[in-house]
Amino acid sequence: MTQKKVKIALDLPLFQLYDYIWSEELLNHHPKVGMLVEVEFGRKKIAGFVIDEKVEGEKLGKWELKQVISVAPLEPISKEQLRLCKFAAKYYLKPIGEVLFTTLPTEWKKASNWPRLQKQQIKQKSEKETIDIDEKVNQGRELNVEQQIALEELKKVSNEKKYKNLLLRGITGSGKTAVYLRWIEEIIQDSESQVLILVPEINLTPQLEVELKKIFSKNTVVVMHSHLTPAQRNESFWKAKEGVAQLVVGTRLAIMAPIKNLKAIIVDEENDASYKQQEGMRYSARDLAIWRGSDLKIPVLLTSATPSCETWQKVLDKKITSLNLNQRAKKGAQNAQVIIVEAKKEIKKGQNEKILADIVKKRIIETGEKGYQSIIFINRRGYAPILSCQSCNWKFKCQQCSSYMVLHKKDTINHKQMMQCHHCGLIEWPPEKCPECGNQDLKDVGSGTQKIEDYLEKTFPSQELIRIDADSSRKKGEASKLFERIHTGKAQLIVGTQMITKGHDFEKVSTIVVLDVDKSLYSYDFRAEEKLFAQLVQVAGRAGRSEQEMAPVIFIQTEFPEHPIFQAIKENQIEAYLNYILEQRKQLGLPPYSYQALVVTEGKKLEDCINSLNMLKRDLTNSLDQKEVKLNDVVPRQLVKLAGKERAQLLIESKDRLKLQNKLEQALDLIELEKKQNRTLRTYIERDPTSF
Repeated sequence: MTQKKVKIALDLPLFQLYDYIWSEELLNHHPKVGMLVEVEFGRKKIAGFVIDEKVEGEKLGKWELKQVISVAPLEPISKEQLRLCKFAAKYYLKPIGEVLFTTLPTEWKKASNWPRLQKQQIKQKSEKETIDIDEKVNQGRELNVEQQIALEELKKVSNEKKYKNLLLRGITGSGKTAVYLRWIEEIIQDSESQVLILVPEINLTPQLEVELKKIFSKNTVVVMHSHLTPAQRNESFWKAKEGVAQLVVGTRLAIMAPIKNLKAIIVDEENDASYKQQEGMRYSARDLAIWRGSDLKIPVLLTSATPSCETWQKVLDKKITSLNLNQRAKKGAQNAQVIIVEAKKEIKKGQNEKILADIVKKRIIETGEKGYQSIIFINRRGYAPILSCQSCNWKFKCQQCSSYMVLHKKDTINHKQMMQCHHCGLIEWPPEKCPECGNQDLKDVGSGTQKIEDYLEKTFPSQELIRIDADSSRKKGEASKLFERIHTGKAQLIVGTQMITKGHDFEKVSTIVVLDVDKSLYSYDFRAEEKLFAQLVQVAGRAGRSEQEMAPVIFIQTEFPEHPIFQAIKENQIEAYLNYILEQRKQLGLPPYSYQALVVTEGKKLEDCINSLNMLKRDLTNSLDQKEVKLNDVVPRQLVKLAGKERAQLLIESKDRLKLQNKLEQALDLIELEKKQNRTLRTYIERDPTSF
């Protein structure tokens, strides 16, 4: 009998491929690249993907190899999907097995689940629905001249059936979503075509899903994000893979999904930091979307009111075509007046709670009396970021991280408050007295959404108030209920984090107040200012989105009113400010004018982490390209200790992406060698880091 040897990639942090015997008599299948199979590894049975197969004839009988046990009832992954995974594995320096398994729902990783999953798929199979776009819904979606011009350009691109990267840039409320939804209508007139829409936040997905299902009433729309149940994830996976779903809406994980006949990719709010994965394979979904579009020769549309510096630089270099929307789409909508409030002058020192200036409080009262809504934005959840002793300056620190624990309200029988670390999740109870000096006068320092909520309830008792943050919307379906109260006008006062700033069309919001943004102005993170600018533009865009008798106003309370970022927001100078940031980056040689990677080592002792990275740096320096690739000093991470692990980093930079890649591959070889000799340290590489 002719025997075959196959190479299997396993879902393990191992770069090696493993040889197994393929018995056609046992498996009743010919081996194919991309097949999901069950194998024995050590004493465990685990899943793996066939990466290569080779006929070995009689010689194979002399080898002591284990056999492939079974084959999953799943079509092999496509050549296109395999190319995407191989690129991601190489670029982000991760084992191909780990990357391949990111394309699957978790339940497919266990062979014991395969019979049940096969039955589910058989049950789900049905004839594909015909296209039926709801014309009644379309009647309320007429496009203005700017939108129509952008749509015609998109139609032209999709008809060319080739790769092109475009940016749909428009002020908030200009109708970017309406434009790309009309474009989708054109694409899916072909019943075989599929479109992928990426969104940055899970809480935005239900809203978009509802809107899509209203418009595309008989087209299958599926969603993909981490909060789905296993059954929901499996159904979405199957419908996308088999071409049943014409519209796939998801967060960053959806970029790795197998989609049978993908014809266009849309990355909504492409500048959002949520598209960058911060653990495991630390990939950028936006960047992978661009690569996938290029590989498949299909258009990729990025949308944003404030494009990322990387995208904007490509627009200036004519590598990306920019389609611009400069008018608000809804009739009667108007841009809000921006008022910069100098906190030091406007908030009196004698006040017990120095939170809102008098001019702001007066405006909120007036807004409520006229039947409109006010949003108070502060991007920090909890009650207060620090609990401190007024006598000895002791502060409540996390035992597992080098950070302070955040004070939270907690309604329980024994405790009214709790302390929580927002990095590792540790929860403790606040002490009754200072553990250092015994002083009982412990004071909360700073403000979070919960403290602002308490203040607003006391200051504006006649207005109904809701709070929207990760704590108030933790339960399933709670976020949708809270947003519904805003849309129906039941809530007059809304306090929240960035959850309220993205993608929501609040028709009755007339006043917006922005608090506590100064910390981002002088951050160690060179991207902090760019992120703050995008955030301010987004939150400002929630006001004045429909015709109102009351002119919309945005108040920004700051101690640095003359900072260029506030003047740019006030004068709506988005392009000018993006150019200003780019010029700063160019002078300093920072991205997008260079490429970066972090090598991070974690361990019990910081000294061991630093020594390990210094040895790595020494070995990497002994090569010919040290002038073209810069190895910075080894330093502790900004957050040195996280979840009990000390951390150090080595930043590697180059103006040449390929030379940086070569250097990182050298580093990876050295890291893998060190791993065999020292199991107490964990080292990983992060390409294109967004935080340090």
